[in-house]
Amino acid sequence: MLSDNYKTFRETDPLTSRQPIHNKGKLKALVLRSVAERPGITAGELGDLTGLQLWKRLPELERDGLITRGSPKYYSGTGRYQTTWYLAEERQLSFLEER
Repeated sequence: MLSDNYKTFRETDPLTSRQPIHNKGKLKALVLRSVAERPGITAGELGDLTGLQLWKRLPELERDGLITRGSPKYYSGTGRYQTTWYLAEERQLSFLEER
């Protein structure tokens, strides 16, 4: 449990960003599964796939050593290039064993 003194949002954040983070683990699991099933997915494609804004979870999973960045890929939703994401090598092996 987070203490009352620890804020998970900024004062300037919208109300929707101030909601509890209790389902953050579930969201990270959803992102991890999506990256595993669609190697090379971008944040925009992830949003299209899930209907959720999950781009913040990608660098968190990278810091956790579970996914890695790939080459940029054009995403037509924004007309810009976005980073592609892949499972980290160690995680790829365990994901294949689960299937």
